[in-house]
Amino acid sequence: MDNKSPIGIFDSGVGGLTVVNNMVKILPKENIIYFADSKNFPYGIKTEEEVIKLSERIVKFLISKGAKVIVVACNTVSSIAIPHLKGIAGEIPVFGMIQAGAMYAVKTSKNKRIGIISTPLTARKHAYYNEIKKIEPDAEIFEVGSEEMVTLVEDGISYEKYAYRLVEEKLKAPIEDKIDTLVLGCTHFPFLYKTVKAVVGEKIKVIDPSDFLVFEVKKYLESKGLLKKDNHIKKFYFTSGEKKEFKEKMKIFLDYPSNNITKINI
Repeated sequence: MDNKSPIGIFDSGVGGLTVVNNMVKILPKENIIYFADSKNFPYGIKTEEEVIKLSERIVKFLISKGAKVIVVACNTVSSIAIPHLKGIAGEIPVFGMIQAGAMYAVKTSKNKRIGIISTPLTARKHAYYNEIKKIEPDAEIFEVGSEEMVTLVEDGISYEKYAYRLVEEKLKAPIEDKIDTLVLGCTHFPFLYKTVKAVVGEKIKVIDPSDFLVFEVKKYLESKGLLKKDNHIKKFYFTSGEKKEFKEKMKIFLDYPSNNITKINI
């Protein structure tokens, strides 16, 4: 492993492209490998055992490609499998969304009333609740799960009125509970930021955990002397689903779309 080794990022679908966008902004010279497990989407309704098994094989794949850092861009995986994946990765650090999002939420909230919108499995695991309580025991946390919002994004967000009604319905309770911070606890949800913000209004801060996570990755690379310095940049995208479909979604969700896409079964 050296500073030219890539950063490995994975998600159950296109949601993790939000992390890629942020990574490119903050670490523009880094090589990136992204894997979308679209064939097995969605993860949020699977059993814990299924999620662990699926994420394990992806981490092994990213390691085989020489990843110097692995970013779990899936909140569902982060809520269940991080300890297991760290064991597999060994000396290669594994960064999860939940841990970054919890810290970001605590730093952002003024009244310690924090809302989380995530997949149903992440909500049932109380992943954000547990992480936030470790940092700020006095925080009050309001969790909501929505697989419909995930699917809406994965399908390409072509139903704006439906999206608004859906978000309004899902966030009604946290808003009534007077949260001042809302965590987008699924990497698909930043693509619904404008809709979410229109629903919650100006008084509620809406935060994307990947903003915080990318800076954590940067700090790690700096501390280990692993920041890439040259401008010869390579980005590889892999999907277990249909290549054509992933390419079309990439045009919608990625700031700098690429033709370097490979369909792969692992």
